[in-house]
Amino acid sequence: MAELNRNFDFEQGGKTYNLYNLPDGFVIEGDVNLLDKGLSKLPDLSKVKVEGNFLCCYNQLTSLEGAPREVGGDFRCDCNKITSLQGAPQKVGGEFWCNSNKLTSLEGAPETINSNFHCDENELTSLKGAPRRVGGNFHCYKNKLTSLIGAPEEVGGYFRCGQNELVTLGGAPRKVGKTFECQENKLVSLRGAPAEVGKDFWCNDNPDLQSLIGVSKMSEGHGIRCDDALRDKYGFTEDDGFIDDGDGFNFYKRMAMYYKDLIVNPIYQNEVKIEELRQKKHEEKKQKQAQLKAGFEDFKSRFKPDERED
Repeated sequence: MAELNRNFDFEQGGKTYNLYNLPDGFVIEGDVNLLDKGLSKLPDLSKVKVEGNFLCCYNQLTSLEGAPREVGGDFRCDCNKITSLQGAPQKVGGEFWCNSNKLTSLEGAPETINSNFHCDENELTSLKGAPRRVGGNFHCYKNKLTSLIGAPEEVGGYFRCGQNELVTLGGAPRKVGKTFECQENKLVSLRGAPAEVGKDFWCNDNPDLQSLIGVSKMSEGHGIRCDDALRDKYGFTEDDGFIDDGDGFNFYKRMAMYYKDLIVNPIYQNEVKIEELRQKKHEEKKQKQAQLKAGFEDFKSRFKPDERED
């Protein structure tokens, strides 16, 4: 660890360096801990690599200008007043924490995070600029999201988008390795949900949601957590109990139904047939409109007004 004194000096390799006066390309061999230092601006480390963790949380930062170009461990800038991720490291070996700021966009985030990405409790209305792939969990709850467009294409762990203003799930990741949580939104449809999740699907506390059409495919033993009205509609009883998800989280789980039981449920099967018919009619309408447009364009290309000389 790079132990900083009050003047931001630290020892490395038998020499003394100052964080505000490092040569380009310098490699800090340990952690940089700037937690709760009262900083309103970072020292210029944009041409420096940090092999350990970089912590600048609990300050008064409004920008990431000056952040290291590469961080080998975790990068934490949470609990500041940051409005943009421009200037953030583009290579982060561990977790990326930018939660509890004033972000309205994720533009500037690294393209890939191998561990967890935390952007919860900001002012995001969109996930545009988010990493394309997140190996661990992706947390974006308690924002102002009206769409998941821009979300990572694949998330290896949990995807938590609860407590937003989502109406549909369009733009959600294609695959989520663990539980997909979209509770406490304004959902009227589950269309756009991931094709597959590794654990459970939470869509409870969405009072306008009247169908589970679109719910993600789950493996044996996993199920759906939803409101009483939906549980009653499909005729399932609740299965309550404490569970351990294997990652150290113990929580009370109110499981409405298991996926394997839902997909053979007669009411659900009938809804699927209706949905398939709706989709078929929609595609037929699109094809007809395309044919009419093509015919009109062909007519215009062949029609030539008479040429007259004055």
